[in-house]
Amino acid sequence: MNEKTYLRLIQFGLIASLFIVFFVFKALLFPYITSKQFAFNILIELLFALWLVFILKFPKYRPKKNLITYGLVAYFVAILMSVVVSVDPALSLWGDAERMLGFFHVFHFFLFFLMLISTFRSWKDYKILLLTSVIVATVVSLNGIFGEQRFSTIGNTAYVSGYLIFNIFFAIILFFREQHKLWRLAYIVPILIMLWEFWICRTSGAIIGLFLSLMLLIFLFGVLHERKKIRRLSLITFIIAVITVVGLFSQYQADWFQKSFLRNLTPQKVTFQTRLISWEGAAKDFKNHPIFGTGFGNYAIIFDRHFDSRFFNYTTSETYFDRAHNNLIDIASTTGTVGLLAYLSIFVAALFYLFSELKANGYRVALRELKQRRNLEIIIIISLLAAYFIQNLAIFDSFVTYLGMMIILGFIYYLRSEREDRGVIEGVSEIKTVASSKIYLKKQSTEVFLLIILLLSAYIFTANFNLKPKRTLEGAIQAYSLGLSGQAEASYKMFQEVLKDHPLERDARVVVINLFTSNWEQLKTLEPARADEIIEFVIGLAQKNVEYNPYDSLMQMQLSQVADVAARFYGNDNLEKANFYSSLAMQAIEYAIEASPGRAPVYLVKAQMLLTRGENDAAIETVEYAISLNDKYYEGYCRLAQFYMYLQVQDGLKEALNSCIDLNGASSISSSQFLTSSIGYLVDEGDFERAITFALRLTVLYPNDAETFLNVAKIYLIMGENDLSAQYLRQAYAFDPKIADDWEMFLDFWLGEEGDGNGDETGAQL
Repeated sequence: MNEKTYLRLIQFGLIASLFIVFFVFKALLFPYITSKQFAFNILIELLFALWLVFILKFPKYRPKKNLITYGLVAYFVAILMSVVVSVDPALSLWGDAERMLGFFHVFHFFLFFLMLISTFRSWKDYKILLLTSVIVATVVSLNGIFGEQRFSTIGNTAYVSGYLIFNIFFAIILFFREQHKLWRLAYIVPILIMLWEFWICRTSGAIIGLFLSLMLLIFLFGVLHERKKIRRLSLITFIIAVITVVGLFSQYQADWFQKSFLRNLTPQKVTFQTRLISWEGAAKDFKNHPIFGTGFGNYAIIFDRHFDSRFFNYTTSETYFDRAHNNLIDIASTTGTVGLLAYLSIFVAALFYLFSELKANGYRVALRELKQRRNLEIIIIISLLAAYFIQNLAIFDSFVTYLGMMIILGFIYYLRSEREDRGVIEGVSEIKTVASSKIYLKKQSTEVFLLIILLLSAYIFTANFNLKPKRTLEGAIQAYSLGLSGQAEASYKMFQEVLKDHPLERDARVVVINLFTSNWEQLKTLEPARADEIIEFVIGLAQKNVEYNPYDSLMQMQLSQVADVAARFYGNDNLEKANFYSSLAMQAIEYAIEASPGRAPVYLVKAQMLLTRGENDAAIETVEYAISLNDKYYEGYCRLAQFYMYLQVQDGLKEALNSCIDLNGASSISSSQFLTSSIGYLVDEGDFERAITFALRLTVLYPNDAETFLNVAKIYLIMGENDLSAQYLRQAYAFDPKIADDWEMFLDFWLGEEGDGNGDETGAQL
């Protein structure tokens, strides 16, 4: 192939990669992540084979030595070094299906960067690239605005916000680069659409990052603009904005502020508080791995080891962090000082080039002369880097932000190369390289042979490390669906066929584990020998996940739950197996506790197992210890009340129930038997306020049950809430008109008992 054909194929492939953000293959596990990364990996690997032949044949296209590339190389070498000493090397190298941020996947973005700086060498090239990215981002935004999900095709509003930050600034660069005034105005439309979607996503860190970056842009404009009047106006605008922001946030205690979205931009936000607890743990742990960290992507072990049950003061969901939700802390924790310094060197190099360009162009910003327009572009890029950096203090990189970062780093490289190659001149024509034009691989047969070998190697590589894992994740979803539909035999047979120890399989194993623990009674429909085989298969999968990292609290807890289910399955029918699996469950839960000693829910899992084994006193003591870790954690009190109710222990039952309800724990209870028993107990105690809380919870669990609504109506009547009583009575009638007889009987009873002043048997009547 000739030079132009190679060049256009690689350029087309890199531009095509931008459209991968639309890929969402629902048949895959974690489809918003895996769909994109698998497709990107395959495309980049094939392009890389083509690119190697291209730069061998045409050396002038080989990447030049530059500080940005050195910084990226240093960062990826640091990641590799952390993989070697990683707590979980497999996770560091391959990542997991939920994130796909292991070294293997992230390295593909570096290959993207190398091919980008080799083949995109003019403003015309970058204009097409940036314009394509902006168009794609605009479509993504429209889908988020008018579609069913705010996160559009990206899957997470935080990821969307980071993606839009890059593309908003890309559009601003295109706006100022455009020579034609009418076309320049056209760029305002996608900017407004992206800002609309950006606002809908309401990602606090990204909002702060974008706002501060725009403030920085205004400030730099005020400092560097050629005209004194505009400098003065910009600085006045900057000062007014600062005063306004300070004034608004000085009212953070006011009611209007607490009810507004501004509250989410303060440290009061729940997610900030939970992340702060996480960061405290990271700071404590840093001394244990200061050089190379725990291993790239291994933040979960730090989070578990230093988990503080104060976390539950803010939320009871998302209590397992596999990322620090702060890019700098995440990198420092998992790749150590070496990784952090290497990462920061990338931005130091980028800023060095940008400020060098500012200096070379005379620092002044304006629209009249080319040098001054280039300076405007440079301060826009500096502001973009600031926005990216700030928003990443509350999140971590993803597919879309890695892509955006490689593009902007490539563009900075282009700006530097443009001046080095020919100096800055008026116009936007293509750069004519001064590099050697000598052609190697002159024999076509040699070129074709090499091309075939490399493309074939790329295909074999991608088949093993992308297509096979992809089929595994697809098969796991299909098998799970079969299991949910009651086809246990077909489900587990498919799981056994698709799980072949491929990379990224640990998440597919978790799918099997979740199906098993939630639908284990399906096994009773199978032949005993087949049930035994499936139990051993699932426990083997849980053990494989534990082998990656014995200090993974979540994996150990899953193993304990699987083994506990197996013990219950065998029960009294096979005491030998029941005892064996019960012992395995207890051993695994002890490891889970050892890995995360401050995590209260793990103790509750252990307590449930102890109760099943008949070790009642130990079960109660374990729940009480869980409560001692955080006396505001309602789940501990609710579980203690359930245990007391089950064991028919009166001493302490009332206090446990009171705490469970007062701490808003009713919404977590799904046991109708416990709720019903508690309602009767509380009514007998004359505690109707708390009884109604549990009664209302039953209406959520059984929204079409007439008797459930009738009981709510009865309690409200006893409380003197006649309107509410009538409301729930009408709903009960709607479900079953025959309920009227029960209501009349209760009414006669209650009015009679109320007249006697005797309500001791009210609980029994309900």
